[in-house]
Amino acid sequence: MTTRQRESAAKYCYDLSKIVLTVAVVTNGFSQQFQPLNFWIGLLFAGLAYLGGYLLDGYQENRS
Repeated sequence: MTTRQRESAAKYCYDLSKIVLTVAVVTNGFSQQFQPLNFWIGLLFAGLAYLGGYLLDGYQENRS
């Protein structure tokens, strides 16, 4: 991967984590019934997407 591709992939992962976190929290916050399983799965997936972006970003930083 080139540096630009890594930066784009890292940004994509960061954006994906923000979207998933927002959906997991907001949909459960405004629904009539709180569903803890959906909430925790959303948080887990958002954390994994953030970690992926962090690792891609950190890998790019260490390679420079």
